[in-house]
Amino acid sequence: MIIIWKGYGFLVPFIIVSVVGAISVLSWLLFPSTVFLGPCIGSFLAAAAVWYIGKKFNSPLKNRVMIDKQSGQEFVLKPDHSLFFIKMQYWAFVMAPIGLFLFIAMVIAP
Repeated sequence: MIIIWKGYGFLVPFIIVSVVGAISVLSWLLFPSTVFLGPCIGSFLAAAAVWYIGKKFNSPLKNRVMIDKQSGQEFVLKPDHSLFFIKMQYWAFVMAPIGLFLFIAMVIAP
């Protein structure tokens, strides 16, 4: 499988795995009877972390205007930190439904 990223987009899976993993282990140590609680909370926190970090990295405040000396034309260089052509902050919209699915599974499963 080929992983395609730009900028710091490669951090998305590392952020998700580390946050979900840490919260899951902590949850299973504190509440051993609940299986889906850790991954559920971890998915929501990972979504929030990816959204926050992605918004910081892809901030419009980091845009740069370059001027071509020959033509005098202006070019705007915008930061692009993405994974599989999806900007970092939008991966939160992938993680949040996973957390919602795990929450529903936690409520339905005995």
